[in-house]
Amino acid sequence: MTAPGTDIARGAAWIAGRRLARRDIADMPADLKPVDEAGGYAMQAALRDLLAPRLGPCIGWKVGATTAAMQTLLNVPAPCAGEMHRAGLHHRSATLRSGDFRRLGIECEIAMELGQPLGGAGPVDEAMAAAAVARIFPAAEIVDDRYGDFRSFGVPALVADFFFHAGVVLGEPVADWRRLDLAAVAGTTRANGETRVAGRGADVLGHPMRSLAWLANRVAALGRRLEPGQVVMTGSLPLPLWVAPGDRVEVRLEGLGSVSIAVD
Repeated sequence: MTAPGTDIARGAAWIAGRRLARRDIADMPADLKPVDEAGGYAMQAALRDLLAPRLGPCIGWKVGATTAAMQTLLNVPAPCAGEMHRAGLHHRSATLRSGDFRRLGIECEIAMELGQPLGGAGPVDEAMAAAAVARIFPAAEIVDDRYGDFRSFGVPALVADFFFHAGVVLGEPVADWRRLDLAAVAGTTRANGETRVAGRGADVLGHPMRSLAWLANRVAALGRRLEPGQVVMTGSLPLPLWVAPGDRVEVRLEGLGSVSIAVD
């Protein structure tokens, strides 16, 4: 559903133009914004296709607003999902130009790669989600605040724009992840040698696998399913670190490994 007069294609095209010009979308006209999440996901799908010629195909999904702290920060009552384009994928480390972003942030996350399809054949629970995971990774999500006052920008419009997503850094894959208690995994985000953000896997909806199950059910409601080979970013532990030129950031997850990001 969208506001009277709103057109999904027009709204997606407006965002795409701003994104490709590396401009924010804080002044998105009200009549182009979706008014509920169903409209937001429909506009996200249209935007995904418009950006694909420049950013490549989608490699998976991110789940945002999975912690109470993040929901409070964003004024969002529940998790939201966004697809991830291949152009934003980095392995082990990344060097980012601050000028390519409006307000650059880094989130410490547990990423999961699916080994089999998930969702679309009835409700998915945590056990079903875990059975579908082939590997997990220490990871950092690259986020970009393109919204100005994001608390008043509107959740459906945030969803339409992939909910802050701008890229991902995946560390070395961990195949024997079942030996770990993912809820107890400690995560830290360090900048210039100083710990700035710290959390645990339990910050993410009580358990990161609960985030994957939530996503599978949400995607099924969109008439889709999660596919083998897709990567899922399960959510921040627990808040982003907003960074500046010259920052050197390390994201580390206990028992999983680390990734690094340099901001120029």
